Amino acid sequence: MTINQNQKPRWVYRLRRGLLFLPAVAFAIYAWPNESESEQAETVQTTEATNDVAYTIEASRAVEEDGSLRYEYDVVVHGQPDVEALQAISHDVIDEVTMRDTFQAALIQFYDHEAYIGTVSPLGQAVFGPGGDWGLAGTVEPGDYDEMSFGWQLREKEWDTQLSEDEVRVWRAWNDVYEEKDSDHPDIRSRVTRTISSKYGLEPEDVQHIVLKQNVWAAL
Repeated sequence: MTINQNQKPRWVYRLRRGLLFLPAVAFAIYAWPNESESEQAETVQTTEATNDVAYTIEASRAVEEDGSLRYEYDVVVHGQPDVEALQAISHDVIDEVTMRDTFQAALIQFYDHEAYIGTVSPLGQAVFGPGGDWGLAGTVEPGDYDEMSFGWQLREKEWDTQLSEDEVRVWRAWNDVYEEKDSDHPDIRSRVTRTISSKYGLEPEDVQHIVLKQNVWAAL
């Protein structure tokens, strides 16, 4: 898997992250006396941000194949990032995960909603490995991060076509039933659509529209 685009030096993203971090520290010092202990813990646990775009590493998986050790990371981005913001987040994710994981290549898959994890990543993906290539993992030793670079395949989204929370809920219900059926019946999609339309009190055409909207959102 080769995913190559021009990238800025890593120090640019680290400097930008540091500049963003300073006002956050100042605010934390100011607000600290007024926050409860549980609120402080929740903030530390859930807040990661780059260019004012927060993200969460939802899951990670070690992948052993061809005698090489790779990792996959599912990252949900909370906001409406452009490609440059996703590139900056890629650097931050790698800076974070290399503190605990040792690998020869890593794949970061970006989602705008946790419901999509396990399907096509709507925002695209990034590979961190030798030459930015997932397939060249075996050419470096585990943990040789100085010999690795980024390759990106990211999408510049039209955010006004993003699904609403209600639409995501309907799509997820439809997709769960569809995968549970796991059938080659030619009418299976229509049957699932009728099931979901009854559950949510929607017209079948409305459910079909939501499923199609998500397919387009994931692909473009």
